[in-house]
Amino acid sequence: MMKYSLIFSLVLLTYLSVGQQISHPTRIAMDPSYASKPDGSLVLSWVEKQGDSTLFFRKVWDKAGQSWSDSEFIPIHSHASTHAEGMPKLAYKSDGTCILLFEVNKPSEKSRFSGDLFYALEKQGSWSQAQTIHRDTTAGLSHSFGKIFPLANGQVGALWLDVKLGPKGRTLVYAETSEGKGFGEMRILDKQTCECCRIDALADKHGNIDLIYRDLNDQGERDMAYVHSSDFGKTFNQPTTWMADHWQVNACPHAGPSLVRGPHGLEATWYTGASSGSGIKWAYQDKKELILHLKGDKYRQAQLATNPKGEVVLVYAQIKQEGERYFKQIGMYIKDKRGKMRHQLVSSPDSDCSYPVIQWNGKSWLVAYESWKGEDRSIQVKEVN
Repeated sequence: MMKYSLIFSLVLLTYLSVGQQISHPTRIAMDPSYASKPDGSLVLSWVEKQGDSTLFFRKVWDKAGQSWSDSEFIPIHSHASTHAEGMPKLAYKSDGTCILLFEVNKPSEKSRFSGDLFYALEKQGSWSQAQTIHRDTTAGLSHSFGKIFPLANGQVGALWLDVKLGPKGRTLVYAETSEGKGFGEMRILDKQTCECCRIDALADKHGNIDLIYRDLNDQGERDMAYVHSSDFGKTFNQPTTWMADHWQVNACPHAGPSLVRGPHGLEATWYTGASSGSGIKWAYQDKKELILHLKGDKYRQAQLATNPKGEVVLVYAQIKQEGERYFKQIGMYIKDKRGKMRHQLVSSPDSDCSYPVIQWNGKSWLVAYESWKGEDRSIQVKEVN
């Protein structure tokens, strides 16, 4: 029995250690993010640091060859912010125009967190000069934690956290591009939200735009809020609570949600530190029962994805301990159309891994994540069936 147990352990370790390094071998890499081209091709982007300078790259997944293209450098501000909740990211218009969104921190006497949110357009391989997505560029104001996503009309929508209008929190705003142009005027969707968590959103061909973010109510609770448009973004309803965790914390959680439309409707996942049950929660819209609850503070950084087979996948990072060594390991749950769930570990325990993202490549799941091993910090991609 010991012999078979040893063989199984070796096979498992070998399987977990298999991954493809995407980033440059001698630079510190971080912030993996996925986007999709109009033809459905997957695009993986990430950041590399060269000294104090920020570099930005992308690769495209070749469906026919089932492999990645060469890394392509994308021009970005040398001091673009690289924190995971507001990392640089890409989105595409239906005409192939690529949009880059990124933050630049500009500390001031008013706030060390102040800064601007920039975007640039790529048309036929040529990038425009970056410009702010917001009109007010007064020093000391904060515009950050942006999300960009394709719309049904071929344009791209943007959401971000803008300046404070009330006694606490920040505003959630929306803008979209137009034909041949960049982003237009912003509209306020919520006047009081959590100050520092990522936003997620998606749109479909029927005119629905769905978005989820961490709110901040008058009682100091930082639960997930949901906003919907059914007319292609012309109007949005008032925010509602996705699920009431009643988490009160006088600090920035720096942990935003993830949203997908599965075969049975909208599903979201998020982290909560609520005393009633901390950890990662995964739930359908308007249902009190959870799909899954990974209990405890050791579970973080959850992200969702779907595929045409009706599967919905959750990836996460779990803090673990071996002796005096602490590390994070990437795991995933795959839920089929009937609701049956299976669990799988992704990253090797000999590395400290975090911030996973996942997409379907037409045949299997591609999980990208940050990996620390010794002094090396890289972007790894693992193909999972």
